[in-house]
Amino acid sequence: MICTIPARGGSKRLPRKNVRELAGKPMIAYSIEAALESGLFDQVYVCTEDEQIARTATQFGANVPELVPEELCGDLVASHIPCQYVAARMPARGNIDSLMCLQPSSPLRSARDINDAVEKFSEGQFDFVVSVTPVDPHDFHWAMVPGEGIYWEMFFGTQYMKERPLLPPVFRPNGSIKIAKLSALAATGNFFGERLGVIETPLERSVHVAAEFDLKLCETILRR
Repeated sequence: MICTIPARGGSKRLPRKNVRELAGKPMIAYSIEAALESGLFDQVYVCTEDEQIARTATQFGANVPELVPEELCGDLVASHIPCQYVAARMPARGNIDSLMCLQPSSPLRSARDINDAVEKFSEGQFDFVVSVTPVDPHDFHWAMVPGEGIYWEMFFGTQYMKERPLLPPVFRPNGSIKIAKLSALAATGNFFGERLGVIETPLERSVHVAAEFDLKLCETILRR
């Protein structure tokens, strides 16, 4: 398994977020350190087109064998694409059959979470394993979208219009950890194909940094 961290430089909602300071360190450092602390990988590869991110990643122990072409790091390019690009160029690529993708915007994941995901994947029953977090099923109960003209409607109709004790447990992929067999990933084009398994990570380790508020929330949690 190769461990990769996709970290493009062109984030829009929170510019330069991968190297923004978070509790005294660049945000990407937390993902690198957790992967190394897991003890599972001799090398952690950061996949980026950005020279500053590459330098920062190297300072914190990651390997950046080469910059990824900019066209593989755009807004509409899935994060696994630059990871597959790097994996395909590894000297030992013939021995690599699976890929772990750690989202750098999930800085609160732990080394234990990474170990749990690899342990689940290593059971051999799954082609994909992703981390998930519980969500309130009432979010589905109340979900609304614009309808015809000035009127609105319930997104799920009456499917979730039940009292809370009757609602099923619901989880969301949090993007923190994604693992796939490379052959299955190439065939499916995402981490959510057949033979999908999950590990559950709690809300306090599953914050996805997309905006300034998320960064402040992570800062508060880390300083506690």
